[in-house]
Amino acid sequence: MGKSRRFNSYREIKSQWQNLIPIFQAIGISVVVALLFYRSLWGIMSATVIIPFWLRIDKENRENRIKFRTATEFKEYMMLIVAGLQTGYSLERAVKQSEDELRKLYPKDSVLLEYVHVMNQKISMNMQIEKAFGEFSRAIDLEEAVSLSEIISFAKRCGGDYGRHIRETAIKIEDNISVKQEIETITTEKRLELKVMCVMPIMILAYISLTSPDFISPLYGNAIGICLMTVCLVVYGLLIMLGRKIIDIKV
Repeated sequence: MGKSRRFNSYREIKSQWQNLIPIFQAIGISVVVALLFYRSLWGIMSATVIIPFWLRIDKENRENRIKFRTATEFKEYMMLIVAGLQTGYSLERAVKQSEDELRKLYPKDSVLLEYVHVMNQKISMNMQIEKAFGEFSRAIDLEEAVSLSEIISFAKRCGGDYGRHIRETAIKIEDNISVKQEIETITTEKRLELKVMCVMPIMILAYISLTSPDFISPLYGNAIGICLMTVCLVVYGLLIMLGRKIIDIKV
């Protein structure tokens, strides 16, 4: 019990620290922008735009990573359920058995296991499996899970060989998730290139500021220069958002 509490406390501290990191990053970027674009600490007022901008990007990145991990684990979970149905288990038993197998596959930091456990707890308290699976699918907010829950609900109402329908649907969903994972893998290189391209303008400006400060000195300390640098900063931000949209391929 004490070990479990210490583990939960560690997870809470880790989660709080992870939430603070993007804020520190945004403040650091704001200071760099103030020095490079305005050569004045007064330019840190740009943080009123940069901090929300950076926090939004970080939030989207974290949500995408969590969704990708959830889809990966859900694919494995579906195939475990299918394997259980093929061995003759009832759907309820296959779902329960798959939780134990999923725990073996992802013993640490699983994003899906907690939701699966809650679903099985509800089923053990005599909640209908189609209702429990429906709540599970909405909780993890995954399109494929919602589709499978609808198939389970329809198959339970209509009767017949619902196991076969669930297996066929699970296999189709597994193929769809596999395509998404393949696209994610293919675009990994492009995402890295985008990160490099996003950093390069800052690096070039820093290089010029260090090696040839007189070359760009007319851009600082006057209204025209401040306006021009502000426009460049805004365009820079818009191009970053455009690049992210280009590599964000939906299936």
